[in-house]
Amino acid sequence: MKNPEQITERLKDSLGKKRFIHSMGVCDTAVHLARKYGADEEKAYTAGLLHDCAKGMKIPEQLEKCAEYGLELDKHTMLCPPVIHAPLGAEMAKREYGVTDEEILDAIRRHTVGGSGMTLLDKIIYTADMIEPSRDFDGVERLREIAEQDIDTAFFESVKQSLIFNITENKPIHPDTLDSYNEAVSVK
Repeated sequence: MKNPEQITERLKDSLGKKRFIHSMGVCDTAVHLARKYGADEEKAYTAGLLHDCAKGMKIPEQLEKCAEYGLELDKHTMLCPPVIHAPLGAEMAKREYGVTDEEILDAIRRHTVGGSGMTLLDKIIYTADMIEPSRDFDGVERLREIAEQDIDTAFFESVKQSLIFNITENKPIHPDTLDSYNEAVSVK
């Protein structure tokens, strides 16, 4: 894997200022949550840093890159174009940033829609993406407070927040998000 300074410089150039600040916020938040809940801090750092590495490209460019990599997207992802950057980002992290750890790649892949069987690292990255310091939406402070108490509840509430947003905006719901919700609610 490339060293963190090289990755940071490349992301600074490719993401734009606002998205770069967000990525650094996710990285810092993920490390904090990993430390708090006993996950691997280095993996949290890497996944947090690279989670949006494909987000600097417009959707048509993301689709071109997917085709270049031979990355097939399911019909649900195609109905939710803003989430394409997650599976593409995992592939870019592997091919362009030298990440070989499947747990890190899965956390990047799952940070937008989740899925069944979310690991601790998956939940940390998903939640960190929702609550990092530059996020500003109704309910974010409550999510931040919950994240300090219980990562499973914070993840569940983050998934709920995502569902409510997509429903309110009349956007399609990816089935993996529903799987995350249904799995999380069944253990509540």
